[in-house]
Amino acid sequence: MGHVILSPIPIKISTGSEPIDRLLDGGLGAGEMLLVFGERGAGKTSLSFQAVAASAVRGARSAMLYSDGRIPMERLIEISGPSWSAICELVSFLEVKSFSEQEAVIEDLSRQMAPRTALLVIDSITARYSAELGEAKENVTVNKALNWQLALLRDLCKRTGLAVILTSEVRAKPDGQGVQPAASAILTYWADKIVLLEKVHSDLRRAVLFRAGAPSKPKREALMRMTGRGLVGIVTGTGTGTGTGGGVGVGIGGANGA
Repeated sequence: MGHVILSPIPIKISTGSEPIDRLLDGGLGAGEMLLVFGERGAGKTSLSFQAVAASAVRGARSAMLYSDGRIPMERLIEISGPSWSAICELVSFLEVKSFSEQEAVIEDLSRQMAPRTALLVIDSITARYSAELGEAKENVTVNKALNWQLALLRDLCKRTGLAVILTSEVRAKPDGQGVQPAASAILTYWADKIVLLEKVHSDLRRAVLFRAGAPSKPKREALMRMTGRGLVGIVTGTGTGTGTGGGVGVGIGGANGA
């Protein structure tokens, strides 16, 4: 394979999913942090793979930290399609096996990441955190560690223009009405944009954009289908299935399980 030619870091970083890019007003801005949460099977990892592949297709480097065992490379190759062999050198991966290892990696990201990396995806930021939780006193330390990791990521975003996508599992809301991200108070504090992914049924998915600082107030939503190439828009008689805050009327309190 010949030398990889790097393109200038784009002003907007595509998630690789057109309907979600539209929710985000064209994609993720340089230096922004996006939180994507949803139940297992909603499409978080597929979207993560779409994002790193889309970045590489545009000639920008991307990196992915994966914390749920072995990276399902066959799914990434399926999503990337024929372009994978041409873009694989622009994507770097690291499997994180413990919460302490996750912290060490994040603390050393400035040194570990390749120069001019435009996008970092962490799938998921809460898997190893959740495994570490125990009694209430222990959780104070774990929560402080997660908050420290998010603060480091925010600083890196500001200093370098790096865009970050974080995925998170969900927990039942305290009132029992729906779901929220794991470590919701910490993650929603640091995130610039928040998207809930829901499995409606079969291959139908719904993405709901929430306002930063107001994670109970939906802003816009879109319907998509899960395909071999990831999350794609639904073509209807009036265009794609992207709403503007009306539409199906779903919020964090009404998530469908996967």
